Amino acid sequence: MKSPKYPSHYSIVSGLTLALALATAAPSAYANVYASNVKISGGMTNIAVAQGTSVVISYILNEPAPSGVTIKILSGATAVRTITLAGGTQGTTRGTNTVTWDGKNDGGGNVPGGNYSVSIKAASTGYAGWTLTTDDNNEGNLIWFPTGIAIDRNTNSPYYGRVLAANSEPQAGSPLGYQVGILKCNADGSYADEGGLSTGGYGWAGDGNSPWKIRMSADDYVYVNDFAVSGDIYRFDPTISAASQLHVLSSTNRGPGYDLSGPGIFGTGTNTEIWMADGSYNGGVTSVGILRYFVSADGACSNGDTGTVMVATGGDLSLYPFDVALDKAHNIYTVQYCFNPGDPAARVLRFAADPSTNSNRTFPESTADWTAGSGGDVDWCQANGLAVDPTGAYLAVGFLGAGGGVGGNTKILSTADGSVITNLDLGVRLSGYTEKGDYDVDWDAVGNVYLVDEYYGVWRAYSPPGANQATTLALPVVQVIAPMQPPYITSIGASAGTNTIHFTGATSDPASTFLLLSATVVQGPYSPEAGAIITGSGGAFQVVVLVNGPVRFYRIERLAAIPIRITNLSIAGTTVTLNFTGSPSDSPLAFTLLSSAAANGTYATAAGASVIQVSPGLFQATVLVNGPRQYYQIRK
Repeated sequence: MKSPKYPSHYSIVSGLTLALALATAAPSAYANVYASNVKISGGMTNIAVAQGTSVVISYILNEPAPSGVTIKILSGATAVRTITLAGGTQGTTRGTNTVTWDGKNDGGGNVPGGNYSVSIKAASTGYAGWTLTTDDNNEGNLIWFPTGIAIDRNTNSPYYGRVLAANSEPQAGSPLGYQVGILKCNADGSYADEGGLSTGGYGWAGDGNSPWKIRMSADDYVYVNDFAVSGDIYRFDPTISAASQLHVLSSTNRGPGYDLSGPGIFGTGTNTEIWMADGSYNGGVTSVGILRYFVSADGACSNGDTGTVMVATGGDLSLYPFDVALDKAHNIYTVQYCFNPGDPAARVLRFAADPSTNSNRTFPESTADWTAGSGGDVDWCQANGLAVDPTGAYLAVGFLGAGGGVGGNTKILSTADGSVITNLDLGVRLSGYTEKGDYDVDWDAVGNVYLVDEYYGVWRAYSPPGANQATTLALPVVQVIAPMQPPYITSIGASAGTNTIHFTGATSDPASTFLLLSATVVQGPYSPEAGAIITGSGGAFQVVVLVNGPVRFYRIERLAAIPIRITNLSIAGTTVTLNFTGSPSDSPLAFTLLSSAAANGTYATAAGASVIQVSPGLFQATVLVNGPRQYYQIRK
């Protein structure tokens, strides 16, 4: 167990009395139990199985689902099989759950050949109030000096639900969260599959400020602040791999005396905005306020771009901002780090996305839509981090309190007017302590709020009140391959020098699948019949061919088309390699590699890809890594 420690980044005021003021109002919840890390037969890539083959579906629940779990096997939007699991049974518990689909439909028959997706709906009766759902004794939740936390809310990402937390001081001990770097956990607090901690190949100072705040963009990039050097920003993929490291904001992007906390992230791709809070507070330097930066085509801020001041100090922002967040409407939220509970400065402020809607005529703004916490009690001291929930209705704010953890807490505020909805942990005894040091907060995609408590050294998650449910669609697709139905000739007729042959095939067969063969004797040899025209669909076909000689014997042959299947995908350095199968007669020039940033997105030719033949029927495609994730298809 970690021993409580203080002071933190700034000096503190001690000896103040805590006044508890727990709010009773609570927002309506839209979901809090959900499935993540969904795998099909142990993987997160598409698989192909023979008809009637069982498939293992595994997933992680962030908390139990007492109202049960419903798994649907979908052909398009139609459920062909529904598996219902009652609450309290296998498949509904917190952590990793495993369910087997036997390849059959609801009627007990094998599903036909085709592509099938998997959805998992978890449901709960919920809680009467905001409820702690994590365990301080779980090793994955322990983090010695946590300064930032971020949750992957991208439902199209294999890392959906991942919890990332920054540890900025080392400590002896076995928990990975005691090492300096980025702690990586699944939604249930277990370590990430590829490992539970990474530095991203960067030399973090480990001095309580490096790494600092951490945020994830909607396109799965992770932005981490090195506050030890006044606010450099580095970008990584969700695994925090060294190969993905990008220096986004550097010393050339800071004006004189800037001390940049944050970031707040808005937008994706080349439309990504990076918002920073200039926390300059001493040495005769006055904070300029809140700045916005745009990234260039390479994802980094342009050299020499010192940002644009969007909210200036001197108005309602009377001291200096210490963090910044934005809602989906582009409204701006910030906090001021006040030590003294009697300080008249506002602790939490919101500024309009459009300054013309209030007394500000243009940017930079100086008048807030609302402020909260002015001259408040100790529980409003040292506001340190904030985050807006995905709906834009609620704002979580973490406070360190007046010193020694006294008054430290996380508040949920209404984004409409800044009123307090609830205090999550103020004065609540957790792991033997009522003191808190809530450095940072974030939300997941379904409405749970997460915080890092530096006083005890742990990250926690709280679920909102009310019955709820959430559905997660698995990224892998199951391709069921049915046995090929052989063609059968059902009739032959001759008329006016033309033979018409009727035959059957599979309902999914196109007419081009078949070839007409003929011979002059029944035992052959048979060869393709010139001029034969094959038409039909839905399992019923006919061939029209000219009479050729007094006696002719016919056969229908299915062309030996071998489906294209990606059998392996690997990454080495900056190169992605895909192995796939085709027909032995195929040329590598027949194939094109397609890619998309989303599994269900628009696929386009992958620039710079090359395809070679490894051996007859076996091929290999290579392409450079492009972004934090890409999905691939092979087209012939």
